[in-house]
Amino acid sequence: MILKNSRIKKALPLLTVIFFLFSLLLIWGFLTLNHSNYFHQLNMRHFKHTAELTGLVYEPTRLFSTDNPIDLNQIRTVINNIRAQPNECLSIIGTSDRLLMHLIGTDSVINICQRDVKSADETLDILTRYEHGEVDIQVLQNQLTKVLAEFKANSIQFERPVEKTANFIANITIALIILSSTVVLFFTIWLSRAVSLVLTKREEAMTALAQSEERNKQLAYNDTLTGLPNRNSLEHTINTAIARSNRSKSQFAVMFIDLDQFKDINDSLGHTVGDELLMEMGKRIDDTLRENDSVVRFGGDEFVAVTDCFDSTEITDLIAQRIIDAIREPVKLTNIESYITASIGIACYPQNGINATTLLKHADTAMYQAKNAGKNQHQAYDKQTSHKQNRRLNIVNQLHQAISNNEFSLAYQPVVRLADGCTVGSEALLRWTNADNETIGPDEFIPIAENSGQIIEIGNWVLLQAFQQCKIWHDAGAINHAMAINVSSQQLKDPLFAKRLADLLTRFSLPAQCINIEITENSIVTEDQNSVTTLYELGELGTRLLLDDFGTGYSCLSYLKDLPFDVLKIDKSFMPANTTIASTIIAMGHELNMEIIAEGIESQDCYEYLKNLNCQYGQGYLFQKPVPPHEFDIFKRFD
Repeated sequence: MILKNSRIKKALPLLTVIFFLFSLLLIWGFLTLNHSNYFHQLNMRHFKHTAELTGLVYEPTRLFSTDNPIDLNQIRTVINNIRAQPNECLSIIGTSDRLLMHLIGTDSVINICQRDVKSADETLDILTRYEHGEVDIQVLQNQLTKVLAEFKANSIQFERPVEKTANFIANITIALIILSSTVVLFFTIWLSRAVSLVLTKREEAMTALAQSEERNKQLAYNDTLTGLPNRNSLEHTINTAIARSNRSKSQFAVMFIDLDQFKDINDSLGHTVGDELLMEMGKRIDDTLRENDSVVRFGGDEFVAVTDCFDSTEITDLIAQRIIDAIREPVKLTNIESYITASIGIACYPQNGINATTLLKHADTAMYQAKNAGKNQHQAYDKQTSHKQNRRLNIVNQLHQAISNNEFSLAYQPVVRLADGCTVGSEALLRWTNADNETIGPDEFIPIAENSGQIIEIGNWVLLQAFQQCKIWHDAGAINHAMAINVSSQQLKDPLFAKRLADLLTRFSLPAQCINIEITENSIVTEDQNSVTTLYELGELGTRLLLDDFGTGYSCLSYLKDLPFDVLKIDKSFMPANTTIASTIIAMGHELNMEIIAEGIESQDCYEYLKNLNCQYGQGYLFQKPVPPHEFDIFKRFD
């Protein structure tokens, strides 16, 4: 179309020039024809005056009559009138006319006119001489007869070249008109076709643009994978439901749906299979909903269903359960039947929110409540649980600045050798007082930091601080003081963790056996090869490995068999009520040549009981609560 436009732009000036030349040719042709017509008019006058002269010349009796002689002045006037025609003819013949006449062989017109003038001049001269008596009447009569014949012959001869010239000009003009009209017609047809083609292309382009805009609109508001509406249309969908609910004075629900095992399938079977699964699940959800309900693919493996108005919450429970039942039906992926479940959070209008943003937020919160409750279920939004989740989010945000704001600190609780009451070591315990001067316990913020991934940075800070303090106490004379440091399972997965620990030992010139690494039993993941490798690397490094909270997990015996732990720490929950379990753990540890540390010793009786069972070490409030380093007595002995 651009090319056609360019050609049209070039053709339009050419067409204008052609029209202009065509107009000039027409004007020239009509002027020239009019010119030729004027020659005919002059010749007609010539004929007229010649006829007058004929009437005078052929009355010889009057010419020689003495009683009524002819008026010589009348003859002179007629001859002058005859002479005026060729003279005027010669005066209007220009250079271009002469050239044209020469080219077409009609320049005899000029000679005829010249002869006419010459004959008229000769006759007028004789007429004058007659009047002066120089010639007689007979000479005059002969001259008049002769010149009359010449005038008549010239008029007849004049007609032929003039007619030839007029015909030539007429033919040329007609030919030029036909040629110009043909050219104009051709250009008009070509231009018309070109304009028509441009308009057609433009119409096609506009149609394509409209179709493209429609496709873009579809892409903007519809998910390309599942064909469902996407999150761009979700706010409009919810707002429409709000307006409908307000008119009918009823309620509706927003359901946030998340597929529970989608990541496992996507990672193991590939994204193509994952896409097939999403399409199938989207179809199942859509088929399960009622006619006036709608479902939107929110993103990833998340969908949002917006129900129509209803009178009781039992209807939302029924719809949610139908969705869960539909999703957990087996689905064939790569010719293998697979199973997947969903967690659904429900927020109802207006009790759980009065706008789209709030309803989505609360439905999302309820979905996480369903996941935390064990997945494969639906949960309605609960304000109290939401408050807990908001607190978790606030803690996550605050943890980002905790190290830079110096909000963390370490407290130390002594590890006592029960045989003689000597302090042989300490456990570094992390404490946090946030910017709002709120003390948040490790039982609350440590799991949050592990889930958010912030535990790595925090753990590195704890290692550095604990190493520095251990070095200070070693330099103060407690050269055998052992520092126990709690390590997260996330840190164990780091393949460079053992190297980082070795670098710290070298940096602070501390013996490896003075660093005890505590790992909580419930945090061990034996299936994770990096974690297992790290434990063996730590053992080879010479650091002592302590299995904390022993007895509270589900696979404690397999840990003792498969992993290189040196010390078992009996969880404080067994003190003092479950002494039987404590004695069993102590006996088992001795059989495995492992040392035992009992936590939660708060009474002298418990202390004596454990000492009688040959438990080597203990911790608890009986000896000392966790304290800052300046309150810690590294040489204290408990008798």
